Amino acid sequence: MLNFNNTQRVSIWKIEIKENYALVRMGSSRKDKATGEYKNSSWSFCRFVGEAFKKIDQLKEKDRIVLKGAGISLEPYVDKNGETKYPKTPQIVVFNWEPFVPDGNNTNSGDSAPIVVSSDDDDLPF
Repeated sequence: MLNFNNTQRVSIWKIEIKENYALVRMGSSRKDKATGEYKNSSWSFCRFVGEAFKKIDQLKEKDRIVLKGAGISLEPYVDKNGETKYPKTPQIVVFNWEPFVPDGNNTNSGDSAPIVVSSDDDDLPF
């Protein structure tokens, strides 16, 4: 299982409540530094378990959250006939999350232009 960092922001698109977990469709994006364009990813059938599931009633479609404990698994499993199966796609499991709250201080993670401070050197001809 590969852990995500605790800063991954995602948007919630669909929530399906099961008995002791939820299946959630969510999306994420990142800025391609070479082109400046955003690359979007869609994640289907993500399982919200444990603390993440306990707070699922606080979520609705189009909410933005920060993953505070998640992982990816490609582990094989045994089906009801006793055969070992291998998943076709990675399984994402979310253990905890927090609502995304913009703090007003460069919430773009470095995507904004730097602040330029003027000085007396601005009058130099070279």
